[in-house]
Amino acid sequence: MTRYVKLAVTTLLTGYLLVVLGGAVRVAGAESGCGPGWVGCDGSLAPILSFPIAFDYFHRAFAVVVTLLSVGLVVLAWRESRSRGLLLGLSGAALGLVLIQGVLGMFTAQPAAGAAVGTAHLALAEIFLAVVALAALIASAGWLVPADWRTAGRRTSAGWLAIAASVGAFALLATGAYTALSGSGTACTGWPLCGDRVVPTGWTPVDIHLTHRWVAAITTTLILALAIHVRRVRSDSPALVGLSTGGAVLMVAQVFVGAANVWVELNPVITTAHLAVATIVWGVVVSVAALDRMLPVAERAPAAQPARRVWRDYFVLTKPGVMALLLTTTLGAMLFAKAGLPPLRILIWTLIGGALASGGAAAINHYLDRDIDRIMTRTRNRPVAGGRVTPVQALIFGVTLSVLSVYLMAVFVNPLAAILSLAGNLFYVIVYTMWLKRATPQNIVIGGAAGAIPPLVGWAAVTGNVGLPAIIMFIIVFAWTPPHFWALALFRSKTRDYAAAGVPMYPAVYGDAKTRQQIFIYTLLLVITSLLLVFPLGANGLLYFAVAAVLGGLFVHKAVQLLRRPAQQPLLARSLFMYSNYYLALLFLAMVVDRLVLA
Repeated sequence: MTRYVKLAVTTLLTGYLLVVLGGAVRVAGAESGCGPGWVGCDGSLAPILSFPIAFDYFHRAFAVVVTLLSVGLVVLAWRESRSRGLLLGLSGAALGLVLIQGVLGMFTAQPAAGAAVGTAHLALAEIFLAVVALAALIASAGWLVPADWRTAGRRTSAGWLAIAASVGAFALLATGAYTALSGSGTACTGWPLCGDRVVPTGWTPVDIHLTHRWVAAITTTLILALAIHVRRVRSDSPALVGLSTGGAVLMVAQVFVGAANVWVELNPVITTAHLAVATIVWGVVVSVAALDRMLPVAERAPAAQPARRVWRDYFVLTKPGVMALLLTTTLGAMLFAKAGLPPLRILIWTLIGGALASGGAAAINHYLDRDIDRIMTRTRNRPVAGGRVTPVQALIFGVTLSVLSVYLMAVFVNPLAAILSLAGNLFYVIVYTMWLKRATPQNIVIGGAAGAIPPLVGWAAVTGNVGLPAIIMFIIVFAWTPPHFWALALFRSKTRDYAAAGVPMYPAVYGDAKTRQQIFIYTLLLVITSLLLVFPLGANGLLYFAVAAVLGGLFVHKAVQLLRRPAQQPLLARSLFMYSNYYLALLFLAMVVDRLVLA
């Protein structure tokens, strides 16, 4: 990856954040941050730390950063002698768009700025992102795309359809911005979720809003058709198949949330999330259109696998066993926090969001660990390691699920639950998978924090905050993870999987005997922590105390057996591992039942 590609990707991500921040500024009504000499201001200085004016200053700071990055792109493009003309042209265009945006941004801060000005501001920002994305793709010749793509590539019918979908996505962004900025976002007449709200006919807010809906319907049809057509004519390219499929999934979610946006009358969080994902969809279809031209068509596409096998492989990518356990703790925390059944809407969307977050992180884990998965006996038949799902397909699948998770949680649950869910996802992918797993024998101890976050998500979904009982649940799952995972490692130790793969898992580094000691120590910590809900917190009563004591005593008994009988290690480690699954589920069930009795 060249320096230009790295800088272009950085500029693209920073520009995306700039667009999302701009949307947040507009919907929060924070674009009035003024200072002496600022165009459209009366010379007064709005306090920077006032909320939400700080959003506007933060947005402007990001704009400065993007401008500097764009200048850097021009400089690096000038030094790239091989493709100076094309890269320099795109880089110069990006810089020009940023400078125009800066001037236009001054006018959008004026109280009298109309919807047309704000729409133009967003439209130019979206064009800027597309230009930078194209520059990054072109600069990746020889890495992501063939070095001879100009002569080897040709546009297919899928590419032309992607261009049409790109036009639709751009029109959708523009009409959506104008609809929101003109105050037409909640105008409806007989539209589902509108109730009795009716606005007179004529060229009114209703017509503006209906225009946006028609554009949404056409664009959705184009993007769904693109996903289907790419699978037919470009099945030779996993990148194109994955991108088009991910774009279709996100587009369907956009339509669904767009209807909810009318229902809640343009809630700022939902509106900002709507813009954030719409921008991703726009970038996806533009990338499909470009890559179709750059990636040569194979003479023979690989033979398609049976649909049942494909669906099963993608299901395996989500690690459904882990997902079920995480959702159990999420549900337990929700029922505990409510002392009963929470609102059905909150319950369903939290579990759906949690499932998507867990599945997305797991799929990205398959992508990142594909090299060591091929070495270890236990994992060598996984979809990516076994070659049945390509790495890029797994990555796109995982990222799509993760984006959907945050999107749906923020829109239908609350921002805190969405942030906590995203934090768990990022911690598992970046901190554990990309760093700790290959760096330290304490990987599973520290990395266990990712799997302990679901109770916090469940609690926040119901209460809007994180209470002390939720923190204790977090510690319970955190302490439970090492004995659970190390028991599995000991059970599989006869294959020496981790040692062969060069992964410094605790048993591979310190040996079985010391691992058994650590299992015993963490089991004691787990049992002690589980009783904190009774003493001193008092959140649970005698029923939970009795169940937790019995379950914990049996856990300790199994850990002692494993410690004292090394000759029977495979059998005892397997028994402890299997019991640990039941232990956690039964413990959370006891919490909920006892809580209901107390209530």
